[in-house]
Order: sequence, then structure tokens, then C-alpha cells
Amino acid sequence: MRYSQTLIDHFLNPRNAGLMREPDGVGEDEYAGCGDLARFFLRVREGRAMEVRFQTYGCGPTIAAASVASEIMAGRAVEDLAHVKPEEIERALDGLPDDRKHAADVVAGALRAAARHCLSRRGRDV
Repeated sequence: MRYSQTLIDHFLNPRNAGLMREPDGVGEDEYAGCGDLARFFLRVREGRAMEVRFQTYGCGPTIAAASVASEIMAGRAVEDLAHVKPEEIERALDGLPDDRKHAADVVAGALRAAARHCLSRRGRDV
């Protein structure tokens, strides 16, 4: 099977998609190879990402990666999100085909950018 059931479920039923009003952090990343783009919005309380929303433009695996990341990153410390690795997102999807691993890279990059934006607004560098 090319895609896991988890990936298919998140692609067909994306969670937490859409804009956020007045987020505490916004970040995006893009894969130049195909133009996939992910943008994340964070709402932070007491140093933790209480709400994680996203927008994506790209292939099904990128949409699924953003969806699963929005679920597994909610509640985590913003400092942790500033260092998220693509491998964690790929594991949450039960794997990605080699030619779609960029989906996890783009999503992890956008999450890190949103976390760093949030931290910089609060006067903290990572």
C-alpha cells in the first residue's frame, strides 16, 4: 500500500484547517521542488500551544501531514515546537513514500517558523 490508513484519513478529513484570528505565532515553509506550502498559526497560553491551525497548498500527503501535526503538537511547549523534526510527523502518519517525504519537511519547517515567531514576539530566542 502506497499510503497508510492514517494518512488517508487525515487527507480526507483534515483536522484544525483554517485561519486563526490574532494568533500568537505564524510561520510557513515551502518545498521548491513542487511548490507545496504549509502555514501554521499558534495560540499560546502559559508557554504551550493551546490551539494549532494550518493552511496548506499542495499534495495529499502535505495536507495529511499538516492535519496530523496540528493534533500531535497541541498542548506542547512552544520551545519544543521550535525544534520539531520531520521524522516525528512522518511516524504519526505511519510513514510516507520516499517521493513524498517532503510533506513532513514542509510541515515541520512551518511549525518551527511559527514557534520561533511566537517566541521572538515574547522577546525570547531559540
